[in-house]
Amino acid sequence: MFSPYRILFIGLVLLALAMPTRNGFPQSPSTDYRSELDAARAEVIETDSLTIKALDLGEAQPGINHFSAVVKNKTANILTLGVDLRAEPGLWFLNVQRAYPFLIWPHGETTIEASYEFVRLADESTLRVRFFFPEVKAGGATDFLPPFFGKTYFLGKQNPAIDVTKLFDRHDTRHFQIYCARTSPAAQNVEAIGNEREAAYEKISKLLGVEYPGPIILALYSDAESKRHDTHHIGDGLARGNNMVEICGKIDPYHELTHVLAGRLGDPPAMLNEGLAVYVSESMGADALKQLSSPGLKLDDAVAAHRRQGQFILLDELFTFTDIGPDSSRPTISYPEAGSFVKFLISNYGLEKFRQAYKSLENSDSAATIRKNRETFRTIYGKFPADMEQGWLATLPSPNK
Repeated sequence: MFSPYRILFIGLVLLALAMPTRNGFPQSPSTDYRSELDAARAEVIETDSLTIKALDLGEAQPGINHFSAVVKNKTANILTLGVDLRAEPGLWFLNVQRAYPFLIWPHGETTIEASYEFVRLADESTLRVRFFFPEVKAGGATDFLPPFFGKTYFLGKQNPAIDVTKLFDRHDTRHFQIYCARTSPAAQNVEAIGNEREAAYEKISKLLGVEYPGPIILALYSDAESKRHDTHHIGDGLARGNNMVEICGKIDPYHELTHVLAGRLGDPPAMLNEGLAVYVSESMGADALKQLSSPGLKLDDAVAAHRRQGQFILLDELFTFTDIGPDSSRPTISYPEAGSFVKFLISNYGLEKFRQAYKSLENSDSAATIRKNRETFRTIYGKFPADMEQGWLATLPSPNK
């Protein structure tokens, strides 16, 4: 049971797909998870107003874990202490971050209790613990001030509760670490998959003029539900950093890999980002729109078909999209439009200008950044995106046929 001194459980759960980050705080020097747990119990944190000691990180296992610490208020005032717990499983798994405020009574010592969650546990799994003094503003809003203590504990080291190796088989190639869910068809065909991905890597790397400096992690699932549990992502595939996560057999080997490699160039608006991915898929011979309600159609033909149905997103609007995929982005329309326009840019202006635009434009919904992006685009191509619309559409099949 949680302490009665906890006044509120803040619904602050930050979800991210990234390798663990250390945020400039000290890391525990110990070599295994038990030493990490012991190091936390030995912590004594002193401020002018508080003493915090005996950090208990719980069982350090997949699922919900319990955290506690002993806190002494050295003042005559009621103090509010904030606790921020960020569980980072590593690899491609979901990071879960939760923050809690506690009332600490004058001249009192109490045990505070909270929870954190590992969706999976891997060798790389860490827990970041931070303490701060929250500032409550008018209207009850809480401002999370910079922490006065922060430390990352490595809880996956030699931990027998690790479940990743029980759930996934790993196969390494020159550029990839491929993790196959043991129930997936990929587990029986992983060598052929590795060869296919290496061939895709060589083609896309040459096209974009980039190399990836470290291994690319590819996780293959057999079903959408297990993928959603581990990543909180809805869809057949995603790419973030050096992580690619896919449902086996659902998407081609080029789309997500293009995102990973193109990330070495920059992070432009979705029109260029997602447009490049579907353009590369088509140019490599894949059915780029197979999962987007236009199976078998080329990008240009899909745009023409949508225009015949009165479905079209003006380029000036498409240029402002920060993401293509959610229902609000009308993905069955925006994906082929973005890919077709990228094809137009590369075919008519060349790869070098496209790389320049990819590096220079920023993905943001800020009005100032969108204006800056339009100006940068015009500097590179000589026209605003909207001014290219008619020239691009003139290259497509007639919507009247």
